[in-house]
Parts: sequence; C-alpha cells; structure tokens
Amino acid sequence: MKSLKIAVSITLRFVVLLCLLTTTAYFAFKNYWFSVAFLLSLVLISVSELVYFSRLQLLYYQKIILSILHDDFSLDLTENQFKSKNETLKLYKKIKAEKQLNDSKEILYHQLLNATSSGFLILKKTEDDRKIIFMNQHFQSIFDIPRSSSWKYLKKFIPRFCETLEQSDFEEIKSTFTIEVEGKERETYIVQNSKTTVANETYDIIILDSIQRVIASTEKEAWMNVMKVIAHEIINSLTPIASLASTTKLYFEADELTPNDYDDIRLSLDTIKNRSVHLQKFVDQYRQLTMLPDPIKTAVSVQKLIRDVYHTFQYELEEKNITFVYDTSQEITLHADAVQLEQVFINLLRNAIHAVDLESVKFIRVNFKTTINRLQIIFEDSGALIDEAILSKIFLPFFTTRKNGAGIGLTLSKNIVEAHNGYLYYQQNDNKKQFIIVLKI
Repeated sequence: MKSLKIAVSITLRFVVLLCLLTTTAYFAFKNYWFSVAFLLSLVLISVSELVYFSRLQLLYYQKIILSILHDDFSLDLTENQFKSKNETLKLYKKIKAEKQLNDSKEILYHQLLNATSSGFLILKKTEDDRKIIFMNQHFQSIFDIPRSSSWKYLKKFIPRFCETLEQSDFEEIKSTFTIEVEGKERETYIVQNSKTTVANETYDIIILDSIQRVIASTEKEAWMNVMKVIAHEIINSLTPIASLASTTKLYFEADELTPNDYDDIRLSLDTIKNRSVHLQKFVDQYRQLTMLPDPIKTAVSVQKLIRDVYHTFQYELEEKNITFVYDTSQEITLHADAVQLEQVFINLLRNAIHAVDLESVKFIRVNFKTTINRLQIIFEDSGALIDEAILSKIFLPFFTTRKNGAGIGLTLSKNIVEAHNGYLYYQQNDNKKQFIIVLKI
C-alpha cells in the first residue's frame, strides 16, 4: 500500500540523516574540518530532500481533499503520483461516482418538474431569509419572470404570491390568491406549501396551479364521461330498435302471416316501444341536468324543509327501521329556492336510505353548523364508506352503483347548490361519511 511505502521512505531518509549527523559529529571531534564541511553539505541536501519528499506527499493528499471539499472532480489521475492505488484515491473515486450519479438524478428531476403543468418552487431557509433552489419553467411562464435565486428579487415581480406565504410564516398551507399579470387576464391560483428537512436544512416545496385550468381540465374529463354514457345509452336503445324494425318489415313482406308471426310482431313492437320510452326518459334526465332553471329565491325555513322531506319518507323509514334525527335546536332561515333546495334534501335522503338499507345499525342524521355568514347542512348516515376507487366519480352525471339508479341525483343536487352560490361535497373519515352543503346565510 502507498501509505506503507511512504512510511518506509521517510524512515530510511531519517536513518540516512541520522547517520550523516553522527559521522559529522565524529569527524568534528577528530578535527577533520574539511570532511565535516563536506558532510554538512550532505546533511543539508538530505534535509532538503526529506522536506521536498514530505511536501510532495502532502500536496498529493491536499489535492484530493481540496477537490472533494470544492466538488471539483476534474483532477487528472493519470499523473505519476496518482498511479498507485491507495485508500484516499479509492475514497476520491467513490465520492466522484456518487457525485456524478446525484448530478444525473438532479437533471432528471429537473426535467420531470419542468414537464409538469403546475408551477414548482423550492426554497431553502437561511439565517435571515430564503434562497430559491429551484424554479421550474411553468412557474416562470405563469408570471413571465426570469430565473433567480433571490427571494427578495422574486417579491419585486409577484408581491401578492410572496405575501401569501410570508403571512403564514411559510407554514404548511393550502390557500388561494388572485393576481393579474401584465398583459394577461386576472386569474386565481391555488398555492400549496409543504416543508421538509434534509441534513438539518429546512426546505419549502411550493406548488402553484391555476384554478381555472384545474376546473377546465376537470370539466373536460367529466363531459368526456358524459358523452361516453350518452353514446352508450343511445346505441343500446337504437341497435335493438333497428334490428327489430328490419325483422318486422320482413314479416309484412311475406304473402301471409301465421298466428305465431303476429305474436312475434307484437313482441317486437312492445320492445321497440320500451326502448323508445327508456331513451325518452334518458333524454329527459339529461335535459333536467343541462336546463336547470334559475332559482327563485325567497325566505325559506331550513327546518321546515327537512320536516317536509321527512314526512315524505316517513313510511319508508319506519318500515325499514331507520332512525332519522335532525337538529331542532335553532331556527335557520335562508334566502333560497324552496322547491330546488327541497329536491336536494330529497336526493340526499334517498341516497342515505339506500346506503343504510343492509346495515345492522340504521340511522340518518342531519346537523347544522353556522358561522358568521355560512351555513353547513350535514347529512350523515351509518352506511358503508364509499370505495376510494369510485370516490372521484360520485358527482359525475349518470354514474351510479345502484342497479336501478339513474345517476343524476348527486349531479343535480350539486348543480342546484352551486346555482345558490354554494357548494356540495362529500367526506369520510373515522368510519364516518357525510354529504355537506355549504350555503351563504
């Protein structure tokens, strides 16, 4: 090993130097001054060579150490002093290989983040500020800003965005802000910040997305599903109608008809009628979704609407031994369309009845939560939780898990609530499932 060779070389040089010094002392004692002078010159040469050799070895290690410290792996390992294998050189090569691998990964991650349609910003916390570690191309294009590593510089371009994060002290948040970039339309963005700690360094990973883009993408996907359902229903109805019409035509082209032929014709016409009725019903449901009238708002008692809906289902609830409870502790009045809001309550209650039908414990509960200007109407039942695989589809038109379901109840309810400037959503956790209506008071 090189370290052993170095130790042997230095030891031999010290031995030679010691021998020279001893011999010099002996000749000095004998007063052989010419020999002493010659030996002293050899001592000086020996000391100089020892210093040069030691310095050369130190430079060897210093080059490698400085190269590692400064992430500079351009060191020429073909030089003679680096040819011998040793542990330091192995360490250098290992760190260099890891550095190249990490650089490759970083390039790949940057390419992936630049390919996304959301804005990404990664910040590193410093003593008095934050430093921008990464900013993807989509983030730059949203605000039309140059790449920068300075948070203060970024604040000059998009102060509203930076203030949103600073007001929360860069805690993990999910918020919205509206901004108008020069030359572009005013847009609302979702900003989400998550924190992580790596090697005692704190990083903020910020994701930015346009609400309009998210909504447009979601709507497009929803309407694609709707068109698939419409095409499926129309084909399922028209295919047997066309086939039966052709068969019936052949019967009438015959010279004479038997009693069995008349029975077949009657059956074919009944099937054509049933498929036509089904298709007409489907079109009516679609029209109901797409041609929802504007709400005619009046003062409406929410408790009275709940009571009316309960009386509508009272017989079915008692027959199925379902316990129905609703909050009567406060009287709440809304400015809403009573008929449309009642339809929402009917749809949610009908779904709840179906959900608890096969459960051993059957209850449906309606609660209210009020804030300064908001009302939450919470429909909760003891039915099984909805499968995560279909959770994102429950508000899609014509999506249903019931054999005889139409798949428009939740979609229609959502449209009605949104027409009242509110929103309807579903949540489940801790074995609790709830449909929540949020409306302005």
